[in-house]
Amino acid sequence: MKKLIAIGAMLAASLAHAQQSDEVAVAQQLINRHFELWGDRNPEHWDSKFAQVYTADVMVADYGDMAVGYASLAHLIARVQADHPGFAFRPDPVAWNHGIGRVTWSYGPKDNPGQVHGEDIFTIKDGKLSSLRVFIDKK
Repeated sequence: MKKLIAIGAMLAASLAHAQQSDEVAVAQQLINRHFELWGDRNPEHWDSKFAQVYTADVMVADYGDMAVGYASLAHLIARVQADHPGFAFRPDPVAWNHGIGRVTWSYGPKDNPGQVHGEDIFTIKDGKLSSLRVFIDKK
């Protein structure tokens, strides 16, 4: 009986680990697409990509504003790009903890790619990013 309990516990732990790995992989794919979209300087491309990455009611809160929905998100991306011409994001791998994700990143021009550092705390709903809260490291 003790062996059966131990085997059951090991199976449960193994399944939980596999599920966690799958969730991390999905989160990483979405975050990769998220940063690709934010780096795309052609707004004509955004509309076709939004529905692949974000829920229709996505909420993004950064240091200066909050966007809800695709139209508002497009304005936020345009503002960030206009405020930082020539900058690019360089994200680190995603961290995942029971339904909440975190990605740290750097942002800057080619000659100073780490000019800005921050992190996004995000959630996923129905296989898409549903909320992102952006924190900027101020040193």
